[in-house]
Amino acid sequence: MKHTLRGQISLELLITLGIIIAFTVPIVFLLLSVTSVGYEKAARDQADASARSLSDTINIVYAQGNGAKRIILLNLPSSTDQLKVSESEVSVIIKTSSGTYEGVSPVFGNVETFDLSGANKKTGLFAVSVKNDNGKVRLSESK
Repeated sequence: MKHTLRGQISLELLITLGIIIAFTVPIVFLLLSVTSVGYEKAARDQADASARSLSDTINIVYAQGNGAKRIILLNLPSSTDQLKVSESEVSVIIKTSSGTYEGVSPVFGNVETFDLSGANKKTGLFAVSVKNDNGKVRLSESK
């Protein structure tokens, strides 16, 4: 009689653990997906803020005239694919689960093209030097 009782206890324990796992696994997956969505929104907001901050600095340096210079500290999200400055806009392109997202901000000054992608790609915190050189704004990585 003792042997059958041990088997019954083992079976009840296995059933109880199975039920606990059946309820826990979906909750864990739900929490992970919610966290991922929150992280992507923060990365998009960070890309927008970085693009806006850099374009504002370019516009200020351009408006101040020849010889004006500023160093700006940018914080790009870890999912950044490219930082690009063209004649009319600053773009921070990041990868998300739904494709790419581009944080864009306009530039009204005469600016030299600047591109950090591929081997030059940067993420995290780094400094960019912005200088007005005879009416043309030039950007370079500051060390």
